[in-house]
Amino acid sequence: MCTPPGRILFNHMAPMAETPHKHRIVQRSAVRYVQNDYHYTSSVTNMLSELKWSTLEQRRNQASLTMLHKIHNKQVNVDHSHLTTRNNKFLIPHSKTKQHMNSFFPRAIRLWNELTTEINNAPTVPAFASGLNKFYAF
Repeated sequence: MCTPPGRILFNHMAPMAETPHKHRIVQRSAVRYVQNDYHYTSSVTNMLSELKWSTLEQRRNQASLTMLHKIHNKQVNVDHSHLTTRNNKFLIPHSKTKQHMNSFFPRAIRLWNELTTEINNAPTVPAFASGLNKFYAF
């Protein structure tokens, strides 16, 4: 599948957007660029609908959950012995700071615990991704 140039631009701009508000600003700028429509009366919401792009936040959440699934199933070599699970749900690590609370493991675990057991137990990454798509309707 070919990635459109606008999506490539969008992907490269994503790491610069650190908050949901900044995510929206980056995405809206990318949409205007791809559509080549900078007129103030143009609706960015309509342009987003036409392109059928998921938000940066949705894509970040999906990527985080996929990585946690790989870590949990030992498909990547990341030590997660400090994490505790009960009924296939992780206990959220205690955070003293906002930075830690929004770091990978606490943030991804909060998302993971919202998922159904069926999705969490998916045997493969494609099956997990399919479950995520249905759960979040990406």
